[in-house]
Amino acid sequence: MKKAFALVVLIVTPSIVFAQGTMFVVNNATSLVQAWASNWDHSLSPAPAGGARVQFLAAPSGTAFTPLGRVLTTGSVQGFEFHYPTMATWLARNPGWNAYGTASIAPVAGRFNVGIVTVSPLTSGGNIEYVVIGWTGPSATLDGALLSGEAYIGQSALYTSVATGDPTTTPIPGIPTALTATFAGLTLVPQAYLPEPSTFAVTGLGAVMLLLFRQRGK
Repeated sequence: MKKAFALVVLIVTPSIVFAQGTMFVVNNATSLVQAWASNWDHSLSPAPAGGARVQFLAAPSGTAFTPLGRVLTTGSVQGFEFHYPTMATWLARNPGWNAYGTASIAPVAGRFNVGIVTVSPLTSGGNIEYVVIGWTGPSATLDGALLSGEAYIGQSALYTSVATGDPTTTPIPGIPTALTATFAGLTLVPQAYLPEPSTFAVTGLGAVMLLLFRQRGK
């Protein structure tokens, strides 16, 4: 009896450990990747083909999540404010989350196709949480984009309790879940920075200094 039980455990355990779900990570014309014109001009246009990249990140449903950063849309500093300097430090802060495939914006502006992504470990065909991040420029990784200091960065909304396809069904594996069923798009924005002093501000400072010098001379 004990041997039979042990045999069952050996058979079942790998299927539990390596259970997974699949998603077809591709967007469409209603869920484009778009970008601000500048820190101060928030008008949107689709990210150009070959000029940006995206990455898919996911975790089993219910896994805690801390964003990569936040978008500042008002005040003297506008753009993407980072909470973590690298992908590794971000993932370390989000145990259970994994970074999956990347893809360039192609073949047309605003569109991407990462292909079929296998998320694991989770219950076969289980539910996941996911985000899509993106950046502009030639860098193949988020870290490279951050180091450039010039890339526009973005993180999508957090999508929760999203069912995946079950690749373990027989005789035919389950169909991967389409990202387009939930994904609503992604906006890339410049990295947040303090604006350079305007000409008016410099002129005003010069006038104040001149007044101080005149008063000292009296």
